[in-house]
Amino acid sequence: MASPDIGACLSAGVSGLRKDPVTHIVATVLVAVVGGFSAGLLSGPMMVGYMRMVRKEEEGGKAEFVDVFRGFDDFVPALLAVLLSSIAVSVGFMLCFLPGLLIMALVPIAAYLVAEGEKDGINAIQRAFAVLKANLMGAFFCTLVLGIVGSLGAILCGVGMVITMPIAFIGSYHMAKQLTRDDSLTITLP
Repeated sequence: MASPDIGACLSAGVSGLRKDPVTHIVATVLVAVVGGFSAGLLSGPMMVGYMRMVRKEEEGGKAEFVDVFRGFDDFVPALLAVLLSSIAVSVGFMLCFLPGLLIMALVPIAAYLVAEGEKDGINAIQRAFAVLKANLMGAFFCTLVLGIVGSLGAILCGVGMVITMPIAFIGSYHMAKQLTRDDSLTITLP
């Protein structure tokens, strides 16, 4: 499996935001607000919806901020994939911090797999873990850089995060796409 190209992920994030900044900013705020008000329980479907929105835009369609709700079409797989992978990352952080840091790419990869059509949340996590294990350091560095970029907006009293978080979200989509493109279990959508 090829290592994710960090520059390509960042570039895709910036160009995706430039294409339609209002849609991406509103979608990011929706993901944050809905995820926050639900204590994170609805973060999975919202993340999956955001990834579907990015894919729609990438395929030449017009992305709309309401596309983030398309993750609710696969509510249970999205919920399980993101919630359980987030718990695994959290446990990793509790175990001397480093394990959580190393596997933090598990969450966007699992969400990406559900966004691409995986109908079993547990299977999405297993596949994401296999993909992550095959390229642990590349995924780690890419996720770390995207996380830093996404957090840079906090410097401006948090306001700048509406600009930097979409870059990180779009970049995470592209990272997961790069990591899974050689996955022998790739799902073909109708």
